Amino acid sequence: MGGEASTNFQQKEKGETYDVRRLHAARKRAAIMSMFDGLKPGQTFSVVLDFDPSRLKRQFEAFFPNDFVWVCLEPGPPEWLIEIGRRESDR
Repeated sequence: MGGEASTNFQQKEKGETYDVRRLHAARKRAAIMSMFDGLKPGQTFSVVLDFDPSRLKRQFEAFFPNDFVWVCLEPGPPEWLIEIGRRESDR
């Protein structure tokens, strides 16, 4: 199942941490999806959230099956820190 552990990262490139708490609620998910779209295989970014990310994770599972890695670094509430990455391509 996509997004469980970071086992498919051979050369993990840590990216920036983005705090989306100040964005309007309707823009948060779109902004996070857009950040993911810009990743190359093996790259990650972290995001600070002020909402339970379970629905967002389900969206990633639907739109990017087997293409992403999801690691909860800091479980909320009131804040969650999630690392999201694009898996390395199969060689």
